[in-house]
Amino acid sequence: MIVNLRHFLIKNTITMRNIHLSALLLGLILLMASCGGSPESKFVGTWKADKVETDFDEKYTTPEMLKQVVELQKETYFKIVNDSTLVIMSPGNTHETKWKLDPATNEISYFFDSDPSYLNKLGIITSDGRIKSESKTALGIITIYYEKE
Repeated sequence: MIVNLRHFLIKNTITMRNIHLSALLLGLILLMASCGGSPESKFVGTWKADKVETDFDEKYTTPEMLKQVVELQKETYFKIVNDSTLVIMSPGNTHETKWKLDPATNEISYFFDSDPSYLNKLGIITSDGRIKSESKTALGIITIYYEKE
């Protein structure tokens, strides 16, 4: 009887030790997963124009016009709220969109719920962690470098 009781206690002690070890491992795995986050989570925050470059045809622009274009671009910024929501803010307008990152090209695109098949290119992630947005306009090319605040 004592041998059976002793065997029972030893067996249950080993089982309880395994349960505690399993719980500890599960807790560590959950902690590591919550700290890492998705690759997109590093982009969460407010992004503002750090630098604006223009390559416009000088026949159709004036220095004052260029200054206004640059200032307008600096007033427009965006917030990446989470791994899917992007809010674009410009004077008098706010637009909530969805965004995604193409890890193969480092390109960030956004789209509206009303037309998820139409992707708008926001920009490319540069090696220094900024977002470079380039647009062709009727006057020429404008390049904006966004930096996270």
